Amino acid sequence: MIYRKLCSNDLVAPVLELGRILALRGHRVEFATHLGQERWVDSPPYSFLSRIYTMGPPMSAEVEVPHYLEMQQSDARKDFRQVFKPKHTVDAFWTSDYSFLKEIVSICKPDMIVADFFVDAAKDVQYQTGIPIAMVWPQMPYGMVGASYIPGIPGFQIDALTSENASILIRIRAALRPLRALPAIVRYLKFVRGMRRNAGINYNLPIFNKPNYLVLVNSFWGLETPKDLPPLVAAVGPILSEEYPQLDATFEDFYKSHKRVLYVAFGTHIQVLPNNLEKFLTAFGKILNEGLVDGIIWAINNQQRGLFDSKAKVAETNSLVGNLLENQDPSWLFTPFAPQRAILARPETVLFVTHGGGSSVNEALFHGTPMLTLGFFFDQLMNALRLTEAGVALALDKANFSTEEILAKITALLTDKDGSIAQNVARMQHIARISARKKELGADLIEEVLYDHRFSLVPHGATAWESNSRSRPMHLQTADARMSAWRAKNMDLTFLGIFGGASIAALIYFAFTRPLHIGTLLPKVVAEITGWLRANLSKFRASM
Repeated sequence: MIYRKLCSNDLVAPVLELGRILALRGHRVEFATHLGQERWVDSPPYSFLSRIYTMGPPMSAEVEVPHYLEMQQSDARKDFRQVFKPKHTVDAFWTSDYSFLKEIVSICKPDMIVADFFVDAAKDVQYQTGIPIAMVWPQMPYGMVGASYIPGIPGFQIDALTSENASILIRIRAALRPLRALPAIVRYLKFVRGMRRNAGINYNLPIFNKPNYLVLVNSFWGLETPKDLPPLVAAVGPILSEEYPQLDATFEDFYKSHKRVLYVAFGTHIQVLPNNLEKFLTAFGKILNEGLVDGIIWAINNQQRGLFDSKAKVAETNSLVGNLLENQDPSWLFTPFAPQRAILARPETVLFVTHGGGSSVNEALFHGTPMLTLGFFFDQLMNALRLTEAGVALALDKANFSTEEILAKITALLTDKDGSIAQNVARMQHIARISARKKELGADLIEEVLYDHRFSLVPHGATAWESNSRSRPMHLQTADARMSAWRAKNMDLTFLGIFGGASIAALIYFAFTRPLHIGTLLPKVVAEITGWLRANLSKFRASM
């Protein structure tokens, strides 16, 4: 039996979940990741992978820590240079990714590549070899498939998701924001161009409002702002595994004695700084005293642990921070690892304090847990807007929040005086659970593109790495993406209409202002047109 091969350049669980579905359908799935990260798939749930490739060194700890700290401290409202500077660090991996992919396609001979949206080198492989690709995004792609009612560049909304209730001032700021970002964008594009030229690439990838490859978005309508999409872009999330790690004895024991639990997790790379940690500890101590919750689970890694002031006393309690970190207070449970989905699935978990990353948001909505968000960069900030508008969360501004604000917003979320939060959470949970079935659609679209490419190659039956010539265009790509703007937007017809209308207006004008001139000119014009029609009609009849 011949298997189709699909090489995946991503570490994230949603892409691997798509690979699992494709493997169940009979495809051979191979996986590539950076050195040292192979352990992420060294477990039974990923036994469907036929082979694992190492595609270069990862980001070193010496680079990684300041990189994410820079991202945390950046603020597009103040300085776009701060926002784009960390992107230079991430996109520098293009060189090693491109080198690996060029080599591996000759070995792996994939029929299709599914890549994380960071792996831009996959687009070069498609351009050079014709191998179709799918890019998986955590949200709708930046700068792509915009809408007139979404202010600013798609994916960079800061103040409002749509123009529906946005003031004219907010819309003006959104429209002018790209101009403010222009110097940072130009500097970034020069960096990318230089990197590509050093690798011997002297072409520019085509840039369309619509992509010429498959884009799968690990999100769903209701969280994402609804808009018209071309067939090559699809919201297929939340992409969640059917199985996930369960609670061990420590967590089970904690839930036996706590019935209203606050869960806190700011992701792998976020490091909440000491002054803000103090604000959270004080607010959490107060809500414990007030009985809004009776237990707190806080997931922290070793680096985050080191930012706590162990000798400080937690306000509203008799405990030192160090005692809490060592789990000497029965109301607090600090842990280096938390089985997040199992925690969110427990009915006793009444609130999730989160950075608002894509996976955390999808999981919280799927399991029906309200949120207090503190977003720091990229999709986290957008998710804070989306969740607030959906009525399932309240948000803190990383640049300015207080203990009192944390306390007030947690109180509002937990007391839910009018019941609207519980209703909105139930609404979004049902939508998320229905939308979660669309991961099968994501796999369907990958197969559609794969087979469309396979059976439209010239000569018929050639493999993707042997021929880049196709007998027909991609079936999911709309025709306008292959046309000039002049033709796609019917500018030629518009021009002819304007020219024809102006000509008629001119004739009418001269007819009334210079009747004698028109009287002598008009018969000649009519005779010329009549002669041309007779001649061409004769040729047309002769060709029939």
